[in-house]
Amino acid sequence: MSSKPLDRQLSLLDPRAWGREERVARARLLADVIAAELREPVRLTVHDNRSTMVSFRREPGAVRYRIHHMFLDAPEEVQRALAAFADAGRGAAARRRQAGVAIDDYVKVHRARIGAPRLERLQPRGRCHDLQEIFDRLNAAHFEGRIEATIGWGAFRRGRRHRSIKTGVYVADAKLIRIHPALDRPEVPEYYVAAVVFHEMLHQAVPAVERNGRRVVHGQEFRRRERAWPDHERARRWEQENIRLLLRG
Repeated sequence: MSSKPLDRQLSLLDPRAWGREERVARARLLADVIAAELREPVRLTVHDNRSTMVSFRREPGAVRYRIHHMFLDAPEEVQRALAAFADAGRGAAARRRQAGVAIDDYVKVHRARIGAPRLERLQPRGRCHDLQEIFDRLNAAHFEGRIEATIGWGAFRRGRRHRSIKTGVYVADAKLIRIHPALDRPEVPEYYVAAVVFHEMLHQAVPAVERNGRRVVHGQEFRRRERAWPDHERARRWEQENIRLLLRG
């Protein structure tokens, strides 16, 4: 007996196999269920993040949820747990703890739905700056050689209005640091490139934490260590004075 029909049936149950209309409809239904439980409006965003499955924050007039797509077909008890996760009423602390256990158990069962990190082939040696040399120097001087990551120049999406630039990014699951190629030019001093690399390396040394339902990426310890880096202020001033140069890249 062939297993293909069964495999096909199982794939259709996975939210990753649904079309956009089905995902939107399921998301709206889930938002309605959570809103009914909380008795307040809910705005829900579905993502494919590989580290934070559920988070929320309170905004004027609504509770903003960000959930992994695996929850779009979650059973009723897990949907109630998602609501209890943001409960702020009397006795809410105990309900949030129970909800956290239920959510964690659901994630463990459906862990296969969490996508594997996309691997990238990046070139660290640029025309003007060698990222690997900068990384190795910073690692030895400030991290005792403990940071393990691949680093290289990589493409970034531009915003429509080109008013800001994301100079670097750290991909935790892949232990990868990508630096914007706009920095690989003779007008950009090496100490500024090093400041960007140092910032991304800090994300591994001081990882993000969940606090009151929110993911804190740049906490107090992160900022303290960043400010303590000897060239931090000089690099910050250079960026403020040369932002137009970076945006043209």
